[in-house]
Amino acid sequence: MPVVSFFTGGKDQAGNTVSAIAFATYLGVTQNKKTLLVSTAYKDKTMQEAFWPSEEIKNRAFLKEQAPKGIGQSGIEDLDRVVRSNRVSANIITDYTKVVLRGRLEVLDSYTGTVEQYNKIQASYPKIINLATGYYDTVIVDMDNKGISNQNKIEILKESDVIIAMTTQKLHNITRLKNLIETGNVFDKDKTLIVIGKYDGNIKYNVKNISRNVLKQRQIINSIPYNSLVFESVQEGKIIDAIWKLTNLKNQDENYLIIEELQRLSDTINNKVLELRMKK
Repeated sequence: MPVVSFFTGGKDQAGNTVSAIAFATYLGVTQNKKTLLVSTAYKDKTMQEAFWPSEEIKNRAFLKEQAPKGIGQSGIEDLDRVVRSNRVSANIITDYTKVVLRGRLEVLDSYTGTVEQYNKIQASYPKIINLATGYYDTVIVDMDNKGISNQNKIEILKESDVIIAMTTQKLHNITRLKNLIETGNVFDKDKTLIVIGKYDGNIKYNVKNISRNVLKQRQIINSIPYNSLVFESVQEGKIIDAIWKLTNLKNQDENYLIIEELQRLSDTINNKVLELRMKK
């Protein structure tokens, strides 16, 4: 607890997966708590390559780290079988994850088998996520926008305590997302936070402008700034090192902005969880 799902319903690339990876890594590096990062995608190598270099990258002169054995195998299929037996406890999930930081960050990677099996496994994601809340302090879900069915998306969002609705800085996309949230057909308005991905603070539609003039709210919405160091590290299996180095920068450094925003997002999520608990 809580379950935080990163989700984008638009066609433009808002950096959903990279944002989820960066946020989960930030929690793993800075907090002494157990975090699980879940991919619901099909054959998506982004998480694997963010934490462990691929064979091609690994063989380059500037990267000598070795990926752990079995890194190419996803535990979701075996975990799906166990969950369907209805005889499982929350801590069993850790037997099927890949450990990034022991006791702090684990990954349940995307499924890499057949499409037919993936379509069957989808139905177990809400059960697995719900079960994981009994063992992990935070469960971060990277919601796939292509392969996973609408019904399973809705079920996962129902299991989520906070929904991170990612969008780009395009006015059309922001307005569309705002209207979509207002209808309540996809998102639970009370637990949804709009977050700008690949954020650039130097253009007209910055977070203050968007918050006050587009969304008509006082609270400044969250963002995850585009950062070339993070972008490169996700491709090279170096995201842990990148976030660790960035957290040790001084706030005068422009690269420190992404750390400030990841911390602000963490604070916003925690406040939202407390707010919702008080309403119950």
